[in-house]
Formats: sequence, structure tokens, C-alpha cells
Amino acid sequence: MKIKDIIKKQTTIIAIAVILVTITVIGISYAIFFDVSRNTQDQVITAGNLSVTVSATKVSLSEPMSTAEGLASTPITYTPSNTSSNLPASYTIYIFADSGNNIDLSTIKVSTDGSTANVLTTLPTMPESGTTYYQIDSGTITAGQSGTSKSLRIWIDEDLIPDEINNGNLSLSLLIVGEVQE
Repeated sequence: MKIKDIIKKQTTIIAIAVILVTITVIGISYAIFFDVSRNTQDQVITAGNLSVTVSATKVSLSEPMSTAEGLASTPITYTPSNTSSNLPASYTIYIFADSGNNIDLSTIKVSTDGSTANVLTTLPTMPESGTTYYQIDSGTITAGQSGTSKSLRIWIDEDLIPDEINNGNLSLSLLIVGEVQE
């Protein structure tokens, strides 16, 4: 009987050790393949085989604009690409307000195609940990390919009273979620 008990205990210890090693390997492999490179003009975000290059990462807004002016403004461009040779990847890009924001998000307009203006708060959302993320783009890229370069325009709607923007602070960030399709 004692030999069977010892074998059961050893088997349990080995199983737990295998599970812990597996979790460690997965965590380390993700950390190795995740990278964010920044410079003054563009940012390259890489997670595994998905890479998104974002150019002109800072936009300065000094006054509200009409829809026509917003659609004609200088865009932030981004290009998603899939560096894998055999796995397709999907991505979703979100905008969210940072904690220092005090301008009503229903006055913010965005365009991803240069011809259609959307109010930020009408876009599909993903709430997480008290923050609301607004989806601006998503897609799937085949293995080893680059998606088309896209343009993002962001502006404050002209309906915002100028006094509300004088002491206002608008701080938005991008969240890029990538996933490999197996």
C-alpha cells in the first residue's frame, strides 16, 4: 500500500510541475515576441506575427472644426501587416480617453475613410476595467501580407462652445489587439 501512495504523490507532483513549466514557457514566449518601437514620427507595434505601423502619432487640435474641415485635415496613417509565412492574423484598433480627459467624447468626430464622419461615442465599444474602448477598425490579414495603409482623422466638432475648449484637455490613445488565426 505504501508504494502505491508514494507513486500517487510523485505523479501528482510531476503533473503540477509540468503545468507550472508550461505556464512559464507560454508567458516567456509571448514576452519574447511582443515589442513596441517608438521614435518622433512613427510607432511600430509588434505582437507575434502582427505588426502595425502608426505614423504621426501626435495630433494637435486648437479649435473645433466643421465636418468638411475635419475630413480634409491631416490624417494619422497606419498600416497593419502580417509577418508570418503561414498563419493569418486578425486585428482590432480602438480609441480610448486617457484619465486626464475633460472634454465630452460625444463632441469628438473620427473618420477612417476620409469621406464619412462618425461621432466617437456611436462606434462599437468594448468596456474593460472601467474604460470604454471605441472600435475604429478591424480586419484579417493573410499570412506574409500587408494590409492597405489607412488614414485616421480626429477632430472636435464645431458645435462645442469655444469656452468649453479653452480650459479643456483631450487625451486619446490607441489600443491595438492582434490575434493569430489557427
